[in-house]
Amino acid sequence: MSPIDVETVTRSGCCVVRLDGVLDATTYRWLRDTLVKLAMEQPEALVVDVDHLTITSETTLTVFSSAWMRVCDWPGVAILLVAGTKSQQAMLSGAISRFVPHYATVPEALAAAGRPPIRRRASMDLDAHPDSPRVARGYVRRVCEDWDIPAEVVPDAIAVANELVTNAIQHAATPSEIRLELRAGVLTIAVRDGSARPAMLHERTGGDRSGNGLRIVADIARTWGCLPHLSGGKVVWAVLSLGH
Repeated sequence: MSPIDVETVTRSGCCVVRLDGVLDATTYRWLRDTLVKLAMEQPEALVVDVDHLTITSETTLTVFSSAWMRVCDWPGVAILLVAGTKSQQAMLSGAISRFVPHYATVPEALAAAGRPPIRRRASMDLDAHPDSPRVARGYVRRVCEDWDIPAEVVPDAIAVANELVTNAIQHAATPSEIRLELRAGVLTIAVRDGSARPAMLHERTGGDRSGNGLRIVADIARTWGCLPHLSGGKVVWAVLSLGH
């Protein structure tokens, strides 16, 4: 049994989430991670109905802004709250409203979500095979050509893909999926694997060369991160600026 009941339905391309339960210190992290996983499915927006959620303190409301901060760079999904009572609306009018707006009804929130920025997406499945980084490099090159990605960005995109796929093979040892997404002047390269163990950038000590792949990604990318996937495993992603 999950600590908070979560019901989801798709409306106008958005994921409408209805919560029923108690938001407190014991359920905070679970709810944050659940919202992040739902955003990873890349709906046009995440509309969260909190009418049946018992909120124990205003401090716990940061769960919504915390979830938004984890997904704002990628997948770039907006989180909008719905609260029908004046008491809940008053609580939601605090500091988190800078990042997560609230509305009185689900239709109002859906209307506010509007139309998200146009995105182009491409993906390919990869085996847990030493040849997969080479396959991924060729795939990224072809997609970049099809999308008219600036020539100076293509080598960085290929390098990021190579390191993320290599990292998945070495540390997850599972099949993976590489995704590319183009939106609003940025290119995202993301690799999903079957391991729930987070990708971490470690400090290098002595002659230790572990973590070099993620160091390359961190040096090249505007930002990067690692998020859990709703169906299990994780997604490691990196965002590259296109320079315009």
